[in-house]
Amino acid sequence: MGSNKRYDTIVIGAGVGGLTVAALLARKGRKILLLEKEGQVGGYVVSFKRGGYTFDATGTFLGGCQKGGEFYQILREIDAHEAIEFIPIHHIRNIYPGFELSLKQGGFSSYADGLMDLFPEEEKGLKDYLSLVKRIGDEIGSYSGMTLTKRILFPFYFRNLIRLHRTTHQTILDKLFRGGEIKMALHTLPATEPPSRLSFLFVAALINKALMEGVFYPRGGMGRVSHVMADSFLNSGGEISLNTKVDQILMKDGRPIGVLTEEGRVFEAPLVISDVNPNLLMKMLPLEFQRPLLKKTELFEYSLSSFILYIATDLDLKGMGLPYFTYLRALSDLEEEYRMMRRGEISKNPTLIVSIPTLLDTSLAPNGQHLLKVLVVAPYHYQERWGVTSPETYRRVKEEFFQKVLLQLESKLIPDLKDHLLFYEAATPLTLERYTGNEQGAMYGLASTPEQIGHLRPSHQTSIPGLFQVGHYTRPSHGIVGASLSGLFAARSILPQMQKP
Repeated sequence: MGSNKRYDTIVIGAGVGGLTVAALLARKGRKILLLEKEGQVGGYVVSFKRGGYTFDATGTFLGGCQKGGEFYQILREIDAHEAIEFIPIHHIRNIYPGFELSLKQGGFSSYADGLMDLFPEEEKGLKDYLSLVKRIGDEIGSYSGMTLTKRILFPFYFRNLIRLHRTTHQTILDKLFRGGEIKMALHTLPATEPPSRLSFLFVAALINKALMEGVFYPRGGMGRVSHVMADSFLNSGGEISLNTKVDQILMKDGRPIGVLTEEGRVFEAPLVISDVNPNLLMKMLPLEFQRPLLKKTELFEYSLSSFILYIATDLDLKGMGLPYFTYLRALSDLEEEYRMMRRGEISKNPTLIVSIPTLLDTSLAPNGQHLLKVLVVAPYHYQERWGVTSPETYRRVKEEFFQKVLLQLESKLIPDLKDHLLFYEAATPLTLERYTGNEQGAMYGLASTPEQIGHLRPSHQTSIPGLFQVGHYTRPSHGIVGASLSGLFAARSILPQMQKP
């Protein structure tokens, strides 16, 4: 292997986690190679063009983008914070069975104020909920600045993290609230788990780190986030090889020494970082290294996937008073909806998450036209994996589901949409799996259950010396900010090792 090009570190996969760790290491002067199987970086956080339209593949908003926020600080650390403009999202509308909540101000505190107005009888419970969320946020912030004193007196400083580490959101909601409506509204979160399965610590961390100061949209589309990260990496001397799929991680004396691509190219490095799903990483290793990892990966629970619809229309959506973000729920029983999806079924009127990015950035479509993205949490095994047995069946199942979603959009939100379609395209869970490598099209990597959150999520350092992992299958959590934080935490643990002789 002596004739091959050598690097300090090879990163497999250019999702947000991989981009973050690669950019941070390159900023410290390390020689980094980033390998990506697709023709662009970003994983789920990409935009794509169809004619004059720029669609976001998946993401709808980001938190922590304000000055001093978690994501802002990461961008600043790689000198990319001035390369992107974040537009605050103020106008949201949540429609539930029997009530709705409309807001034109940002931040979770505004959302809580709206709930207080709707449910004054729940005032005490809501205040207790917010107080508990804040205390957990304070402890998480304190944890990141761990000192010897805090380590010695851990139960005293982190009593809520200890006390609630196995607690579900359902447990807290049932303890503090009487009515089902406010529980439903407080569970409107970027997660696929119902209240009985979602970790309350995840909810509290999400509110504190991503939602408390409001959410944002990047001008130019979600793909702009990945592009500025990649530019920072390249400007720091990093190298990116697109359309390059890694076939094997090469090992010697129990450590990685490089990778072999499907095309037969070999790249050498003493450290390898994976930003792919754990099962795929395991299959890249020699058999003797797969067995110890297999016991762990067999226990993992993935999040659900999604069906995503991309639409262009000439309807005046702004004139109709529609917000950027609409959450439309028809079924009040969140637990039953989840059970249906686990059985491979979908409700007659599924929950829709609708975003209209052209209300924030008109450059994404021609003048007088608007774009919609409609996301529906959906099972991977719907109608025998979306009729994948034949191309004709797959197209039929996908078209039928599109018509189901379109009918619901027209009846509940945008009348006459069907007669004003300029373009539409749809992505199924199989599409997500094919383009990103996320097994079963998992939208958020591992499900954020109490058994798979925080320190119970896979560590960045694997059991193999010199092999690391980042992304939404690892600590601290899922989401764009969570994946980026995984890259930050991994870089902090890797840099001291790279300084050793």
